[in-house]
Amino acid sequence: MNNRGFTLVELLATIVLLALVLSIGSIAITSIINSAKDKNYKLLITNVKDGAEVYYQECKYANNSGITCRDDFTITLGELLKYGYIKGNDTDSSDKYIIVNPLDEKNIGDCTIKITYSSGEVSVSAVNPSGSCPTEY
Repeated sequence: MNNRGFTLVELLATIVLLALVLSIGSIAITSIINSAKDKNYKLLITNVKDGAEVYYQECKYANNSGITCRDDFTITLGELLKYGYIKGNDTDSSDKYIIVNPLDEKNIGDCTIKITYSSGEVSVSAVNPSGSCPTEY
């Protein structure tokens, strides 16, 4: 007798093997995506710190911003984007500046930071962090 085709056991074994390979692959891809989000978040924090320091230096020494600079003041991330000190995702339909938090993809343009000058160094800290607003700088 000439048997052509696969038995039920062979088909089930193939399906189980494919499911196993797909589950391992999806776990690996999820890990890669989460790692990329973490790296983007750290890059965002670094960019905010650097942009805030440049903003303070220009405000204090060049005073191109038209505001009175003190040794500590607050500013939103959206304002830093508006003045060109950090990069973001442009504006929405209501001209609100958009900066996306890579971890949860929410707009953090309204998040406020405090820029402080002390002992020759500029430091940045979060003001009332909540929701998607970064807590550390």
